[in-house]
Amino acid sequence: MTEDGAKQGVVRCVQSCLLPLWNAGPNFVQKIRKRYTARTARSARASRLPLKRDRRVIRCSPAMSVQPPAAAPTDVLLHARPSGFARRGQPWFYADDVLAGNVLPPRLVRVRDEEGRDLGLGMTGTSKLALRLCGPWPGEGVPTREAFFHARLRAAIEARAGYLGPQDGVRLVHGEGDWLPGLVIDRYGPVLVLQATSVVVENALDAIVPFLAERLGAETVVARNDVAARKHEGLAEEVRLLHGRRAETVAIREHGVQHTVRPFEGHKTGFYLDQRPARTLVQQLAKGRRVLDLFCYQGGFSLNALAGGAVSALAVDQSAEALALASTSATQNGHTGLSTHQGNVFDFLRAQREQNANFDLIVLDPPAFAKSRRELDGAERGYRDLNRQALRLLASNGFLVTCTCSHHVSLLRFEEIVRQAAAGLPFRVVLRQRLGAGPDHPVAITHPESEYLKVLLLQRIDGQ
Repeated sequence: MTEDGAKQGVVRCVQSCLLPLWNAGPNFVQKIRKRYTARTARSARASRLPLKRDRRVIRCSPAMSVQPPAAAPTDVLLHARPSGFARRGQPWFYADDVLAGNVLPPRLVRVRDEEGRDLGLGMTGTSKLALRLCGPWPGEGVPTREAFFHARLRAAIEARAGYLGPQDGVRLVHGEGDWLPGLVIDRYGPVLVLQATSVVVENALDAIVPFLAERLGAETVVARNDVAARKHEGLAEEVRLLHGRRAETVAIREHGVQHTVRPFEGHKTGFYLDQRPARTLVQQLAKGRRVLDLFCYQGGFSLNALAGGAVSALAVDQSAEALALASTSATQNGHTGLSTHQGNVFDFLRAQREQNANFDLIVLDPPAFAKSRRELDGAERGYRDLNRQALRLLASNGFLVTCTCSHHVSLLRFEEIVRQAAAGLPFRVVLRQRLGAGPDHPVAITHPESEYLKVLLLQRIDGQ
């Protein structure tokens, strides 16, 4: 096309667009403005928004208002955002997450999203955690206490069928991991020890205890409710016998080692069942090694080390009573290589360093240093110092099993603390293995907050 042809084409296009406007006359623009104004007014009315030039406020009638679905007395509705969290597996919710329905009094409820769709069952409470999910349940209503707790307990027991021997120790119910928030039950042979940190669970003990006693043939059921978490629900701290006869001690066997459990007075529910995998590892590593067991309590790691063929085991703790029990247990198991030291572990480590002592296998299992987020900084300093001092006492190619049970210290953060502790040492420190609690302490992948125990196996490497 020539240049003149292109120009003529543009002229014809402009004429075809503008000529109708010219023929419409001078009132055309006013007509367009009126049409636009009318269209805008219709759109505003449709969206229930007042026109800017209209100062009157258009109010919605009750029929026009968007209301959440009516909540039945047994229903609790969540806002849209927390409903999404619930679908993704988050089990904990606060009072301001609730759209409709009452969380008080504490009870079992049917949880629904903002449109009334089912999200399963939940327990309400008086603490900041106003609602804790309890998993799916068939139908639309809320089951009776007996139906709910018996079904959940039956499923938990069946999942641990391989740990129900006459002298086995096992975590029978692990809170949210078994869709029973606020309830922990440990079984030590014929003795059951439970902790209830929820009003709903506390009020259902008359349905829980008889079922457990009959199903498992329990001779003793103890409530070890001496935990601070109960105060958040307005519950008293107490230890009491719920069923059967009082048993001050009971013996369990684990990997060929006999342990003495004190249901009424021992730490936690009487024993640290969660460290079963780590005790097994220590038994496997111990042959021919000199072992140091720090914060030993009743010497569970020391006993497993000696059972695994350790040359010696030195157990350190501040409790003289715990050390006496460790010595008694060593005798009962036929071991002669145990020695004990009562004192502060921090001071002990520094003294051993000054004496140039070393060990082939060290277990570092301190109590939880961070009970709240406010204590994290101090807890991290304590963990860093302990791990650095312990690493310095390792013999060449020696192993360190280091642990934290602080809920607020994540696995990634714990590993970073250990890396800082190892920085600048005149040898390499290699991470060999990560462990946690055993399979009887289930953790939902969508609820990592319940994975409180972290265990690392480290090894000192020289000259490589």
